Amino acid sequence: MFTRKIWVLLLAVVVAALSLLGAGRVAAEPQLPRIAIYSDNFGTVGDHNNCRGALNVGVIAPKGKRGTIRVTVTSFGFTGDGTGWTRNPKCRFLLRLTQWSARYPVGKEEFYPVAFGPRRGERFVRELHPGSGIGSFNVATYAINQPVQVPQSYGGSGFLATVP
Repeated sequence: MFTRKIWVLLLAVVVAALSLLGAGRVAAEPQLPRIAIYSDNFGTVGDHNNCRGALNVGVIAPKGKRGTIRVTVTSFGFTGDGTGWTRNPKCRFLLRLTQWSARYPVGKEEFYPVAFGPRRGERFVRELHPGSGIGSFNVATYAINQPVQVPQSYGGSGFLATVP
């Protein structure tokens, strides 16, 4: 019994020492401090056969790129109905990235065609260059085959980001 207590104490000391020394620390790119206005996740629909799915939005500050943020939109997987979906299991839509900052005080809007299928983890990655300081950006989806840009997700994911 006494030996077991010593091993547990020794293990606790080793774990504490490694934590204090930073062993195992990953040199990852820093997550930006932000406020998710709605959520990091949102649902959307696409262009055919009732295709629908959900997306996650992440944002980091890439190392060595001052005034730049990297926005990653990751699919949770999309589904659809009928034989049309079976023939073409890709849900297409426009992804709108909007940014506001000192560099873009009236905002800068960019639209990108995106297609996600049933597989989870498919990604769309884009770097934005709002400059250093406080800024915000918004991600939303729009209809792809319309003469007028029609929103397909309510609010998307809006964030307030501090860009290093």
